[in-house]
Amino acid sequence: MMIKPSSSACNLACSYCFYQDLALKRDIPFHGFMSDEVMASLIEKCLSEAERCSFMFQGGEPSLIGLPFFKRFVETVNRLNETSHSIVNYAFQTNALTLDLPWAEFFKENGFLVGVSFDGNARLHNLYRKDSKGEGTAQKVLQSISLLKEQCVDFNILSVVTPAMAENVRPMWNYLSGHGLPFLQYIPCMDPFGEEPGGTSFSLSPDSYAKFLMQLFDLWYENLAGGKGVSVRFFDNLVSMLVGFQPESCDMTGICSVQYVAESDGSIYPCDFFCVDDYCLGNILSSSITDLDAKRKELQFIESSPNKSLACSTCQWEKLCRGGCKRYRNEGAYRYCTSMQQFFPYAIHRLEQVARTVRQQINTK
Repeated sequence: MMIKPSSSACNLACSYCFYQDLALKRDIPFHGFMSDEVMASLIEKCLSEAERCSFMFQGGEPSLIGLPFFKRFVETVNRLNETSHSIVNYAFQTNALTLDLPWAEFFKENGFLVGVSFDGNARLHNLYRKDSKGEGTAQKVLQSISLLKEQCVDFNILSVVTPAMAENVRPMWNYLSGHGLPFLQYIPCMDPFGEEPGGTSFSLSPDSYAKFLMQLFDLWYENLAGGKGVSVRFFDNLVSMLVGFQPESCDMTGICSVQYVAESDGSIYPCDFFCVDDYCLGNILSSSITDLDAKRKELQFIESSPNKSLACSTCQWEKLCRGGCKRYRNEGAYRYCTSMQQFFPYAIHRLEQVARTVRQQINTK
């Protein structure tokens, strides 16, 4: 269950924010902060259905609702879970501007995995991630990262790949490595929902993304060969697939998964990338999980998600690419198809080498 307790509210004005774009396309862009009634209904219905339950908080900026909300949330989970006995995990995606010692202590005490949005280095970050005054925010984010490290909070870095980042891969990598940040995730910058790709200053072209992936892979492999492995989620998933496991990243599975995204008023959507009115599944206050699943089935959200183009079915890289995420397609074509066509021949032999090593390690355990 992905939860947006602050709805679309944010203390940043990022140029490329996909959620602000989605919110502005709804009849009600901002639903206010989540009430305790909605919170309790979410928790109760999730715990009653699941042996394992992950509560993942995003936004907007989830911290804007305040730390007391999350303390009440965890207290409610603990109380209701005395009878459900579900295994519960927490995750929290943040721009890190409001984090302080009480936040860090709370994350550590309750086992939160924190994702910090930071675009590689101070200069790249400040290009697009500005506050309401138009000022860069990198310095404050770096202070929060230092705090999370000091308090031994589990966290990773989430970076949005823009044309500027694609042109500055090594400086970005060196900066993150120099700050001792070994868990990295990169997401290609999204074009506005329902619009033709390539129409903004931050639109990432397929050629730029291919260049980014190849340069990033060289640096990742170089570190790994030197005994200083860094986790890059995309490459980790590719290795895992070559070993024989399913990818854990939903955009790499080839088909959408069963997910629930809760807006602050309790409205439920099937995916973070599709939180618009036409995809609303119901409301957690009045709908059961069964009702939500039935509405998703009615919309054929999962059933229509595989890329069924002939080019995909005959591609030698189909088993690794799997047609791309539904959100990155326009009339069936995967926006970054040619990126993958360039990347996989470039990296496959080294990926297979890493996979063989991992398989050997598994077999000797």
